[in-house]
Amino acid sequence: MTRVKAALKSLKKSVRAYYQVPMEVSFRQFRAGLIYFAVGLGTVLMANNYMEPSVTQELVVLGGLVLGGIGFIVALLGQSRLLVSRLLRFWLKDR
Repeated sequence: MTRVKAALKSLKKSVRAYYQVPMEVSFRQFRAGLIYFAVGLGTVLMANNYMEPSVTQELVVLGGLVLGGIGFIVALLGQSRLLVSRLLRFWLKDR
């Protein structure tokens, strides 16, 4: 039982350290994800408009979708980090 308590305490400490970083770090993560998403979306749009239908076009679109998906996930994690960080700062203000 003590191993479980120690593991939970360690997890709690790690989560708190992850979310209590300065806002600039979280915003940089969000901004990077947004840029990756925009580049991926632009790649998909340009490939569909300016390339002839071919296997090469499909591969470029696939690359754009992968880049856009990764960017979306990174931006989502950055935004949630900003939100949780603000909530923790509000709740732990008195302590």
